[in-house]
Amino acid sequence: MNFFRKKDRFLFYLFNLILFFTIESFPQIDSSEIIIENNLDDLIPDLDVETDNSELFNQIEELYSSKIDLNSDDPEALQSIPAIDLNIANLILNHRKKFGDFFSVNELYSVQGMGKEQADKIIPFVTIIQQEINYDQIEFDEADKLPLIKNINLNYRSRVQNDLQNRAGFIDGEYAGSSFKIYNRFIFKAYNNYQAGLVTEKDAGEKSYNDFASFHFAVRDLSLIKVFVAGDYNIEFGQGLVLWSPYGFSKSADAIYPVKKKSRDIIPYTSTNENKFFRGAALSLTFNDFTFSGYFSKKKFDANTDSLTNEILSITETGLHRTQNEIDNRKAVEETFIGGRVDFNSQEWIKAGVLFFNSKFSNPFIAETPFDLEGNNFSYNSAYYNIYLEKINFFGEWAYDGNTVASLNGLELPISSSFSYVTLIRNYPSGFSNLHGFGFGEQSGSTKNEFGIYNGFRWKSFVGTLNFYYDQFKFPGETFNASLPTSGNEILVELDTKPLKGIEAKFRYKLESKEVTESINFADQIVKRLKQNIRFELIYDISKSLRIKSRFELADYSIKDAEINNKGFLFYQEMRYLPIKNLTFYGRVTFFRTDSFNSAIYIYENDLIGVYNNIALFGEGIRWYFLARYKIMDYLQFSFKYGETYKPQEAVLSSGTSLIEGNIDNKLSIQIDVKF
Repeated sequence: MNFFRKKDRFLFYLFNLILFFTIESFPQIDSSEIIIENNLDDLIPDLDVETDNSELFNQIEELYSSKIDLNSDDPEALQSIPAIDLNIANLILNHRKKFGDFFSVNELYSVQGMGKEQADKIIPFVTIIQQEINYDQIEFDEADKLPLIKNINLNYRSRVQNDLQNRAGFIDGEYAGSSFKIYNRFIFKAYNNYQAGLVTEKDAGEKSYNDFASFHFAVRDLSLIKVFVAGDYNIEFGQGLVLWSPYGFSKSADAIYPVKKKSRDIIPYTSTNENKFFRGAALSLTFNDFTFSGYFSKKKFDANTDSLTNEILSITETGLHRTQNEIDNRKAVEETFIGGRVDFNSQEWIKAGVLFFNSKFSNPFIAETPFDLEGNNFSYNSAYYNIYLEKINFFGEWAYDGNTVASLNGLELPISSSFSYVTLIRNYPSGFSNLHGFGFGEQSGSTKNEFGIYNGFRWKSFVGTLNFYYDQFKFPGETFNASLPTSGNEILVELDTKPLKGIEAKFRYKLESKEVTESINFADQIVKRLKQNIRFELIYDISKSLRIKSRFELADYSIKDAEINNKGFLFYQEMRYLPIKNLTFYGRVTFFRTDSFNSAIYIYENDLIGVYNNIALFGEGIRWYFLARYKIMDYLQFSFKYGETYKPQEAVLSSGTSLIEGNIDNKLSIQIDVKF
């Protein structure tokens, strides 16, 4: 294994020289992007598949910009903040009962049992809603102008990404458009009550610069109107068994927060998943403790249909329209969606609701297996509950699709101020159909063909914070990896400790045991597959301006019956540096080697604001990137990233229309953010 060839040594030494010559730096305050990234490090699902989790970045970004009222009586609202579980929410509520409403977010530092580190994580996401302007003490014209300026926000984001290597689809002429991926988003907000937004995107290889376009207008908290959205929107209900946005948190290094979903009700759509959203109108009206909601949508989506019968063979979820086949599948099917719900909300102890919706498709689904969708008309009924009794939180949902009932039930129990426990039982029958759900489970978001029991806890001790979960699961029907019913389990242990000031160390062990189908002696057999990952991470905050992170990870993939044992390792050195106010540099060099794709190691890396991808590293090579963000003025920020993967032993990279001749895969990305 000869990693340190000339180019490798040059990158390694250059990176370390940068570290040594930038030790002396000016103290800076963490920006909003850094706060969001630190939360995502713990919350992003630890998946073994390449995914785009940009929507989860946007969700945390929205929480940061909108902020939660620290004096809210709703424990659910407080728990939507990543740093707050039921334990911390109870500490905040008990402090308010004893001393009255918070007069400042900094009062969190005086909450008994909270701790400075915990308060630091919460403060960026909370505010105190109060009258900030005394109209009796200012002139009339000032009173007329100040509130208007203060309560209007304009956000514009424009992004261009481009692969610097020509892929086969462009060389062969199979792709209709240019290699640029272009994204634009405009959001207008006024008085926290009104919002309008426009999103456009062109993927690499697509011809039209607005191949995807999304628009919405929303009103919130006006008289009886809780929320009204016209245009594109999503719905989150209960625990996601029948209705949820196309992305969600799942099992991660945080054993508590992702388990219970926090519904956002009706949400204006600002993402770029081109199929999983609704287009029409949605309205929620509040009467005392009751909320009544109605939804209507009529939208076309991508699908592969039979040319003779027009039956739906499969739904195309990539959103790509580059080749003639992809263009032919574009908006091939139309869905008409109508539904309603009733919610009861007594903020102090109970939330509950019932929902009904019907989806009718212009083309019928054809079932290739007994568990596939069949027909063109589907109706769903669902009910959820969220109950607080003393310090215990019970939550769950039952859903009926006309044939079978799916259910999820759990409880969260803060045993002490330093120990929180959560357990959850999920039962998604094989025959349960799932059109718009995204439930918690091993098959993240699938919400069908799974029974599982999850137990997890978080313990804050004198050594550090320990997160642990043990998840058992069964698949009653066939899956992608097995043709018969199978089972498995998963264990994750992570210890986060700070032995010295400015130094943070993390140790993680993850073991997954799962039954899969493997060909042995030319016959398919059900065998046990083991996947293990051991990770050690060291973070050194030299100052508020300079942070260094090192990670070493080992991966082991084995199937004993098939005599398969693939191993891999990864090491990276990362730097975050703020040399002057409003300027941030990121850099990382990663060395990796795995025996096969089976033992690939998946990592996230800092990217343009709003971009958060899971990258698979396998084979032998180096992955490095450089990222810069500069806030030119208070309302204008510029971001730039160059990333490169180099595999010295390969002649080509990827395959099919994505194939690259050569051993370098590199990309350049530029983004501008304008905020008024």
